[in-house]
Amino acid sequence: MTRALRPGLAALLLACTASAAAGGGSAVATYTNPVPLRLADGSLAESCADPALLRDRTSAPTVWYMYCTTDPVSRKERDGKGWKFRMMPVYRSVDLVNWYFVRDAFDRLPAGLAGPRAGLWAPEPVYQNGSYYLYFTITDVADAHSPEKGCASDSGIGVATSASPAGPWTPAAQLVVPPRRAGAGCNFHWTFDPDVVEDSQGDRFLYYGSYGGGMFVQRLSQDGLRVEGDPVRIAASGRYEGAEVVRHGEHWYLFASATDCCRGPLTGYALYVGRAASPEGPFLDRDGNDMAAARAGGTPVLQQNGNRWVGAGHNTVFQDEAGQWWTFYHAVDRNNGYFSVKDKLTRRPLLLDRIDWVDGWPVINSGKGPSDSAQPRPATSREPLRTGALPGPAVPPSTAPVTTPLWTERFDGGRLDPRWRWVRPEAAGSWATNQPGLRMATRQADLHVDTNNAAVLAAALPDGDLRVEARIRLDAPLDCCALPVQAGIVVMRDDDNYVKLVELAYQGLRQVEFGKELGPVPRGYPRYGNTVVGTPGEWTTLRIDILRDGGGEERYTAWSKQDGKAWVRGGTWTHKLGSGAKLGLVAMGGAGHAVTFERVSVERLAR
Repeated sequence: MTRALRPGLAALLLACTASAAAGGGSAVATYTNPVPLRLADGSLAESCADPALLRDRTSAPTVWYMYCTTDPVSRKERDGKGWKFRMMPVYRSVDLVNWYFVRDAFDRLPAGLAGPRAGLWAPEPVYQNGSYYLYFTITDVADAHSPEKGCASDSGIGVATSASPAGPWTPAAQLVVPPRRAGAGCNFHWTFDPDVVEDSQGDRFLYYGSYGGGMFVQRLSQDGLRVEGDPVRIAASGRYEGAEVVRHGEHWYLFASATDCCRGPLTGYALYVGRAASPEGPFLDRDGNDMAAARAGGTPVLQQNGNRWVGAGHNTVFQDEAGQWWTFYHAVDRNNGYFSVKDKLTRRPLLLDRIDWVDGWPVINSGKGPSDSAQPRPATSREPLRTGALPGPAVPPSTAPVTTPLWTERFDGGRLDPRWRWVRPEAAGSWATNQPGLRMATRQADLHVDTNNAAVLAAALPDGDLRVEARIRLDAPLDCCALPVQAGIVVMRDDDNYVKLVELAYQGLRQVEFGKELGPVPRGYPRYGNTVVGTPGEWTTLRIDILRDGGGEERYTAWSKQDGKAWVRGGTWTHKLGSGAKLGLVAMGGAGHAVTFERVSVERLAR
């Protein structure tokens, strides 16, 4: 064991023993999310955004290290500028559950590499060439490394090296990936979120990129200090960030996160996966959709489920000492979502859940979303804490729930059924029935926060648990649109309280968005948040399952389906829309296109 590993080791071993005892003498000790990270004074760190895991190659038994993005980690910590932003804090553990602070990777911005306003984000620790490498995002590189001086958006990927996973770290003088232009002036692609893999021939690959420009993979030089060859796009612009690539069996699996990471209780961040025969892709989801296509693929693998956790994503994947697969990721406690609402600082605690492989695909926490109850914890080399292997995954059954049809509308008559009423009929624009179905023109109007001028064709919903569906075709080219053209269904109490499931066409990307708007909210809180579901097709069927608990929060779960493909389950929003909620049809966001509603149905849903 190296000298760098000795401080605090006794405390770590003690924590491991205590954690085993907490199992109450059972064969399997447990943990409950979030997993604890302790600072030097013994207090708990409250956040570990963009977590990345490294196993120390020099220690026996095994010591693990956790690296987090630059962010506040405690409400108690302040510096002369206000909140204390720790520069990629590092923790270590012997049991993968109890974590103890080691140091911040840097105590100041790397001189000559980072600009004065830079953030150091998304660390990626790697052991290679007999040394430890720490790749990281620099959100604003020093002018000496930028093609445009004085910019704050010229991001790049840097790297530092160390003889120990605990540091200290020595930054390389040059960037691994320099800023990449998206246009003139200070218009740059987002060169974020590095991830490194090595194949069986010893070739290494670096993944990077984000919403601004998409995600790419590029070969990494043998010294690990620069990229070589041409970049290959692996994810569509505007769709994904936070690449995490692992090999399992004959395939490479790309885990990636989508939507906004940081909207407090309305964070809809979620995790998706595709697989490829090569580390350079293409990465296809279970239905064969390419994650880099305009109709972006990606099978949901970790979506919020209606418990306390929302916004689960930006993960790291590993195997424990018994060979079981796991993932660490950050999420948001919707009941305690912020360090500071005023400063828009979202708390992102560290969560851990098990991965199983079913029919060649990863299943996290048996497909149930982020866990919020006691779970068997990972195996380590310091104890056997269990007798035998963990039980097999309790994957939810594929049998469909029992439903009872209430009504189906195909809009095949010359006029609308009396159940339908226009909200803002003066804004309805052109529409016609029997086209076949209902054809509505999209308009430059919206149903979003303080812009409530979109027409809504609404019908009353009955009480109880329901399933609502709509089969639609959005007639807009794949390379559109300058405005977010969208069409689909809403379940609404009023203009400021609804959930919305739509096919969205925006800036060359086509996806299924599931949004929630809430109002009124406390001062400074967001009113709208969104997540995404499956891949839309030429025709797409949208589904919302509504579970009502009588006076409390209702749960709204989204699904989508391409014709000829399986249903894809998305995330769950909780809301209080009440028994007077209406089903609405919308065509909005931008003008000049149209949507056909071929069928709309409402069914009673049995639990």
